[in-house]
Amino acid sequence: MNNLFSLARSGLSTAQAAISVVGSNLTNGMSPTYSRRDIIIAESGGLATPNGFYGYGAKVNGVQRAYDAFANNQLRGSISNWSALQGRHEQLSDIDDMLGNESDNVSVSLNNLFKAMATLEGNASDGPSRSAVFNSLGALTQRFNESGKRLSGLEKSTNTHIEQTAKDINSYTEQLAEINTQLERIQGQNGTPPADLLDQRDALLEKLSEQIGIDVAENKITGRVDVTLADGRPLVSGGTSYKLETSPSASDPNKTIVSYVGSDGKASPINESSITQGRLAGLFKFRNEDLTVARNELNQIAFQMATRFNEQHTQGFDRNGDPGEPLFSLPDIKARASNGNAGTGKMDSIRVTDPSRVRADDYIISFEGGSWTVTTADGRTVEAEVMPGMQPTLTFEGVQIDLPAGVADGDSFTLNPMAGMAEGIGRAIDSADKLAAAGDEEGGPGDHDNLTLLLKIQDEKLVGGDTLTGAYTKLVGTIGANARAVQSGLTSAEIDLDTKYNTKQALTGVDMNEENVNLAMFYQYYQANSQILQTATSLFDTLLSIR
Repeated sequence: MNNLFSLARSGLSTAQAAISVVGSNLTNGMSPTYSRRDIIIAESGGLATPNGFYGYGAKVNGVQRAYDAFANNQLRGSISNWSALQGRHEQLSDIDDMLGNESDNVSVSLNNLFKAMATLEGNASDGPSRSAVFNSLGALTQRFNESGKRLSGLEKSTNTHIEQTAKDINSYTEQLAEINTQLERIQGQNGTPPADLLDQRDALLEKLSEQIGIDVAENKITGRVDVTLADGRPLVSGGTSYKLETSPSASDPNKTIVSYVGSDGKASPINESSITQGRLAGLFKFRNEDLTVARNELNQIAFQMATRFNEQHTQGFDRNGDPGEPLFSLPDIKARASNGNAGTGKMDSIRVTDPSRVRADDYIISFEGGSWTVTTADGRTVEAEVMPGMQPTLTFEGVQIDLPAGVADGDSFTLNPMAGMAEGIGRAIDSADKLAAAGDEEGGPGDHDNLTLLLKIQDEKLVGGDTLTGAYTKLVGTIGANARAVQSGLTSAEIDLDTKYNTKQALTGVDMNEENVNLAMFYQYYQANSQILQTATSLFDTLLSIR
């Protein structure tokens, strides 16, 4: 009789536990971070007798959390890949839309200028036609200005995104370190890491992998994870997290860099090319490739256009018979002294001596061992010549610099001769009468010889073997091709991400239909054990009634 009561009691207890686990699955099953729980039911032993083996009932051997380390790792990798493309695409699409605007872009404004010049060529003395050319000059410079400012704005927004990404990474690594501490403490007390903390851990790892590519090593006993960057430096080690910090670049204060802070508290800049996964990688790639190409090419077009137009315009004569003035104004070329310079020297006098050779490259000009060297940011050594004299000069690739006094050994300067040209270009003449259409000082109303030469500039190959409009079209094509490639990659990455997510969910997620079946099954299990208890009670009452 006692055995019947024991059987019923163990069955009811086991059924209650099973229904509780199923209920938890049904309640939390819609959460994307929840992992299914499975109850493990086993025999409670029994008694061997001459008449056979009699079982003592059932017991709960534990509640198992559905988990697959490989599937989780695959999902994190897919998240990192998708996020890198998404981070780049968000910014790149903005440039693509701006440059490729068919109704309002630099190329349209440039063509409008040439059309206005062609109209004026037919009647060089016509006042409205002169005004049309004058206004077209203003519209063209405004379009360059707005495009340049838009690109500068994108650089600032990218810096802001980079700063926020670094903050998010630090937040996630701090939380992971805290969870590691809790997991080790609770596992030491109870012998089993709690499933809810493991779910939080995995959710944080997915969020972290969205921001930056990571490698994860898991302790299967405690549930603790150690997280490292692709280069092996730790982000999380046990209960310790390591931070990333952002700061302006020493060579370019407009550029935000990310540094890794080691255990010694010292910050060392991250090699941006080594970050290939996660949102941070996409932002780096956009800023270092897409944005750099767009700005450099646009600045180059603005500079070459202004330089060539000014050269030709000053060969003619305006409506009053005065020599032509420059049509366009350009900003001064500036070099930045590195923040680490010990000397006081500044490079204030920089000029272009050969427009055909000048490039929109980032140069690093260094003074070491008493001599000057010039290299590009990508490591190319540039042939440079120092001309001694009362004012020594440094000449390289169409640029000439008056070398400053007060420099110390190890000082360096950064320079891009084309920086800010699009954003700073302006219309130099202040009235339509100053258009130098005539080729001769005594030219009559019909003299448009210089205007004809100005019109021919549209066919000259001024930028890398292309005409001005050809160079702009090439730029639009390059950015457009990059945008399409990123979009295609993003589409593929989304498919892969969905596949990896569904694979993980199939292994660890909650199937509502299956859980409803389990609920009905364990309810019947509970009812059956209730019947055993009722039967045992009836038998006991019958025995008590026997006299």
